[in-house]
Amino acid sequence: MPKKRTDEEILQELEEKIEKMKARKQQVEARKKEKERKERTRRLIQVGAIFEKYFEIQSEKEAEKVAKALQAYIGKNKEKILHHDVVVKQKKTVATEVAVSEE
Repeated sequence: MPKKRTDEEILQELEEKIEKMKARKQQVEARKKEKERKERTRRLIQVGAIFEKYFEIQSEKEAEKVAKALQAYIGKNKEKILHHDVVVKQKKTVATEVAVSEE
């Protein structure tokens, strides 16, 4: 016949399980945080590469000037820019649909 566990033993086992679950939770959170950090780093590198390519930027100071100028321009013309992008996309979609239907 199995030995009956005391309340103290049950509590001790539960405490151990809680500690293991806390450690596991920390591991998962750390892995998630590292993944997010790597994704952000990759995104920053890609954006920096685009700036360097299209604006021939060689320094942080130049990048900062271009970014501020773009921010000022976009801030004033955001509605126009967004509207223009939507119109251009719609025209491309219609042109593609027409080209497909003509075939």
